Amino acid sequence: MTKFNRRNLLVTGLLAGITEITITRFAQAQTTKDAPQASDDIEAIFGADRDPSSNSLTTSPQPSASLTLPIVSYDRAISKLLIRCSHLGMEQFERGQRDSRFNGAIGALNSYDKAFDSYTQTASFTATLDATTTLLPNLGNIGDRIVRRVISPRRVFIGFALTSATHNIIVFRGTSNPKEWIANFQARQSVYRQSGLIRGKVHTGFLRLYNQLSNQVRSAANRFNPSLPCLITGHSLGGALATLATADLAQANRPLQEQLQLYSYAAPRVGDSDFAKSFSALCPNNFRVINFADMVPMVPPSTLRNQQYSHTGQEWAFLDYAGGDVASSHTTTLYQSAIDQNIEVNQIPVFPTACRS
Repeated sequence: MTKFNRRNLLVTGLLAGITEITITRFAQAQTTKDAPQASDDIEAIFGADRDPSSNSLTTSPQPSASLTLPIVSYDRAISKLLIRCSHLGMEQFERGQRDSRFNGAIGALNSYDKAFDSYTQTASFTATLDATTTLLPNLGNIGDRIVRRVISPRRVFIGFALTSATHNIIVFRGTSNPKEWIANFQARQSVYRQSGLIRGKVHTGFLRLYNQLSNQVRSAANRFNPSLPCLITGHSLGGALATLATADLAQANRPLQEQLQLYSYAAPRVGDSDFAKSFSALCPNNFRVINFADMVPMVPPSTLRNQQYSHTGQEWAFLDYAGGDVASSHTTTLYQSAIDQNIEVNQIPVFPTACRS
């Protein structure tokens, strides 16, 4: 049973408060003659992010974003491997939380299997998560001080790098603790620059967290053979970090640029349409796998407080309600099961429609 103490209670209260503020502001921003009324359910709020008339498979329209198509095809065998990597990333983090002596080696994890015997782990990525990393300065001085007291900084595992004779892999794990959920609630955007050029705007919380990792990621990539494909992957928050890492390496490691392939799972939106367009032009070989029953790929909303968010990547999707459990619809195990069964598609599925008088 989880042990609750004063700190846990404060974290819970703080997160609830942030959630309430975020939802309230979103609702206020949507108050127009066409906005859903208070009696509408959550599907009505996110309904605007579904476009049944679109010719592209998406639960999130790409407003004004003309994306560059992938040069290579989606590889089911690679996808099966990478979703397992994402699950290992979560186990790596959890093992590190339980055992302070754990060095991040994936070979010691329960889900490690023989499929990884041909790989050498060349790096583990870590970050110190605290209020200054994840929070935007919008809680005020008192709010920031409270968060700093409640959420003590701690260095945690964020992912790892692998290399083999055929390709290289960079993995980022998903969201797992309150510190990172606070980052997810912060939907403000920051200007994204590369080599002095503005390439759109991105989610500030995701960018702040990736900035802690960028030197580690670049160092790992510099040791890769640039003639081999470099596969970058992540689930949930890890998918957002994987997107920013792919963009970063495309600019920082030019010999590797053409080898970059991004596979994200259950990833939220990362930036606006300008970022989506520039990113897909720089890194066209990116694939985004989602569960239609999973709400995480629908956040941040495509329009939020006069800010715009847009997905990037060729979308592959499946539908699994996981017994109606919202959290279960998002797990790496559910995504792994779907991908193992080859049920993800990139064509618009035909759903039955109800007749209303």
